[in-house]
Amino acid sequence: MNALTQATVVFLKSDEGKVCLARKKKPIHHENGEITYSLGTWNGYGGKKEAEDKTIEDTALRELLQESSVSGEKSDLQKCGHVYFFWPKNESNTADMEVFFYMLSKWKGEVKEGDEMGDPVFFAPEEIPYNEMMGGDGIIIPKMLKGENIEGSLYLGKIDENGKPLFKEIMKDHLQENQKMR
Repeated sequence: MNALTQATVVFLKSDEGKVCLARKKKPIHHENGEITYSLGTWNGYGGKKEAEDKTIEDTALRELLQESSVSGEKSDLQKCGHVYFFWPKNESNTADMEVFFYMLSKWKGEVKEGDEMGDPVFFAPEEIPYNEMMGGDGIIIPKMLKGENIEGSLYLGKIDENGKPLFKEIMKDHLQENQKMR
């Protein structure tokens, strides 16, 4: 499966198991425009892969530093998700965005507000404000906090039988075949 944009999201996790979130000061943007409803939502730190990034982990650490003022090591990034996002009007087989999710429990520096993200707040897992986040976060983050490595496609604008955004998990064999084709 291909995607128009590759991006990352890093969730800082404290020793007490709390997850750091901040409100987005700028909407998510990609080749087809902006997702304006992302403005003001709670999220982890991340963004698009740029030409200077050799790996997606380079993207994760660069964006984390730019948005939170903290740095980390590649070896400390715990990959916990790989999700293809399809925007509401997308009826093609090409995802709009491919996002790699990471947890980071070890970092250097103090988490601070930046130009793109507001004041950082550490939430206990049961206090995470899913109703003030992007639609798929309520599906993805609880699985990641249980230690699951999420692999799948999220179809925003399409609703499943539980009233949540449609999420289809990718079987591991299928995912490995897709990665071999790249």
